[in-house]
Amino acid sequence: MTAGDKIRLLVRADDAGSSWSSNMGCLKACTHGIARSVEVMMPCAWAPHAARLFNERPEIDVGIHLTLTSEWAAVRWRPLTDARSLVDEDGYFRPLLMPRPGDDRPSLQESDWSVDDIARELRAQIERGIAAFDNASHVSAHMAPHFSAFDQRVGEIVAELCDEFQLIDVRPGHGPMRFEGYPKHPRSAERREAAFVEQLGALKAGTYMFVDHPAVESPELRATGHEGYEDVLEDRTTCLSVLVSEGVKAAVSTRAIELIGYRDL
Repeated sequence: MTAGDKIRLLVRADDAGSSWSSNMGCLKACTHGIARSVEVMMPCAWAPHAARLFNERPEIDVGIHLTLTSEWAAVRWRPLTDARSLVDEDGYFRPLLMPRPGDDRPSLQESDWSVDDIARELRAQIERGIAAFDNASHVSAHMAPHFSAFDQRVGEIVAELCDEFQLIDVRPGHGPMRFEGYPKHPRSAERREAAFVEQLGALKAGTYMFVDHPAVESPELRATGHEGYEDVLEDRTTCLSVLVSEGVKAAVSTRAIELIGYRDL
């Protein structure tokens, strides 16, 4: 098989650092499944635990998942800096980055935010990330394809920081094509696995990326959610089931799909 005939797949496990459940799910997705890259949210309480886990696994590619939102109802996080314009009256990030149809929760974009506050906060998150993680190779955006979708100036700040710290700036249109994998509903491990295997079978030569949020079951995860997204546990545990399933791993092997991280691009 020539290089031009290869199918390469980057499976990305998002939201490590946000909870013990996410840390353990992301780790299992890499060590027992097909994920090779993990995104860590630095303002979250479980980021130090993530660092202990992933620094012991140098083969796992780590991304700094830049975070300007706090979406859950029962657990929330704050900026690393004194970024007054980025928080609500209680000092937490707002639930949304940008307005969403049918979602009336406050968004950062609709507030009186400061580009200087954002620049300082993103720098602090990157500096903490590269100090904490030996294998940090890239940055990505939490709850957005890229921060340029929020504001072009913020997209430029991210690009400049990536140049300064020699990190890959993960942005749409530059790199792998998105691979759906499975529909969001129903939250069924069996149906998701069947859809994933079917879509793997249809891939043509090229480089693809699949992104989801694996997690292990716990009381903490069961209590996680917000209005309109109450089945977080079912969603994220079935994601993990797919990524570690023998059927999916067999399909990857049968098609000789190369599993990669951002460092391989």
